[in-house]
Amino acid sequence: MSQIIRKLADDLYEARRNLTPIDHIRHQLSDGDLDAAYAISEINTQRRVQEHGLRRVGRKVGLTNPMVQRKAGVDQPDYGIVLEDMVFADGVVRPRSAFIKPKIEAELAFVLKQDVLRADLESIKAAIDYVVPAIELVDCRYHNYGMSILDTVADNAACEGLVTGTVRKAYGEVDLNEVEMVLYRGDEEVTRGVGKNVLQGPINAIRWLAETSLRVGKPLRAGEILLSGSIGMIVDWDPDITYTAEYSHGFGSVSARLEGGR
Repeated sequence: MSQIIRKLADDLYEARRNLTPIDHIRHQLSDGDLDAAYAISEINTQRRVQEHGLRRVGRKVGLTNPMVQRKAGVDQPDYGIVLEDMVFADGVVRPRSAFIKPKIEAELAFVLKQDVLRADLESIKAAIDYVVPAIELVDCRYHNYGMSILDTVADNAACEGLVTGTVRKAYGEVDLNEVEMVLYRGDEEVTRGVGKNVLQGPINAIRWLAETSLRVGKPLRAGEILLSGSIGMIVDWDPDITYTAEYSHGFGSVSARLEGGR
């Protein structure tokens, strides 16, 4: 493994641990070197697993919404790893002091009941246990969110956690493409969207993740929770006010709150 990959992994790991942002790392990698960026992310995931005894419990797909892609200046999805200390129940309150630049986005999450060893849609659908509404807790280890695909991939796709709602629906019970989501900051609407904003349907994000995971030799496993990508826009997560995502088609709502300052 190259020294530069190890150094950049060290820099990002220290930035997360000390809550001290760093410069974007893309200029220190070859253009388009996604393998290097994912290697950086994997090094730091392994560190957290080993140092804190954590289990891998899921993955997230990011940059699936064309609006988000345009804002981020990228043209393809990415993925990150979810560890067990990153999963929270509906209504969670998190300290502002645990984040550098907190943001939030609402999406649908899929939980698997069996391994996904083939990436065709029928195999993927058969492996899904249920679908649940979710909020992703986003953070960035850089000075700002002006990231390239290399920056975000190296930073575990900017994932810092997820919050799940209480309503579980079997895959196929409702048309996920037509599920509407409205995200509120207190009583103020901050973004809205519909399921098909996510790669023309959230299942397509899961298929992309399944294909990518098989290609890198780390197939999706039974029990994993998979975030499919933001239905609306990513928004700032301000402290001391509850953010609530409300969903149609009987999915209910899910909320999260930051408290305190830094």
